[in-house]
Amino acid sequence: MQFSVILPCLNEIRHGYLERILNNLVLQKGKKEIIAVVSDSDDGTDSVLEEYASRFAEIRVVRSLARNRAQRLNEGITVSQGEVILLHHPATLLPEIIALQLIEEVLGSGNQWGAFQHSFDISHWLLRFSSWYSDNVRVKQKGIVYFDHCPFAKRQILMQVGNVPDLDIFEDTVLSDRLCQLSRPVITKGTVTTSARRFQQRGVYRHAMLNQLLKICYHLNIDPQWLNRLYEQKSSINVKYGDSLETKHEK
Repeated sequence: MQFSVILPCLNEIRHGYLERILNNLVLQKGKKEIIAVVSDSDDGTDSVLEEYASRFAEIRVVRSLARNRAQRLNEGITVSQGEVILLHHPATLLPEIIALQLIEEVLGSGNQWGAFQHSFDISHWLLRFSSWYSDNVRVKQKGIVYFDHCPFAKRQILMQVGNVPDLDIFEDTVLSDRLCQLSRPVITKGTVTTSARRFQQRGVYRHAMLNQLLKICYHLNIDPQWLNRLYEQKSSINVKYGDSLETKHEK
């Protein structure tokens, strides 16, 4: 299988994960292209990406005017060539070396799309429960895959649903709903590791409550742009707004 890994980037230095992600991807076994789509960043993200692209032929940097993560992912999909698309989360690490092989096992068995099991990079009972719930209830029972599970899909099925919905937040939920109309997701044996940085900065319980509030608001059909502004809280995380919200970045 030919894999296209789409890595959307906006001010990614803050996580401390960008170089670890790039090293992780380069070492993955399998036929792959790595497409990093970067919107205008002011922390040196683009320089790090270009430096890696100069060293590794499989990495391609696409400079983008995209306003949100969904648009960056779709730009990457458009220029990609692989028969399998991996939508990479910019603060998540794939299982080392064998991630693409695990995907091939899932898709080679006749499945159309899926995701990795989830974990956070710090130990806390609520975060462990969150990952367990995400794997066993949200993905396996409800068919909803968040981007920090690094979802993957055959190009054909992704194109059938129009790629990633152009939303500022919950685009992964809407994408999952659309894909589930065609096929259910399958979860791999491998586990990804996501940065819990925002939980640490905002407080685990406070940030968890915010996440639940946002989900309630989503189901009440409140405007996704407003919800993302509430989520980002004056930080350019997924979206770089053209107003005062972008003047203060997470430090």
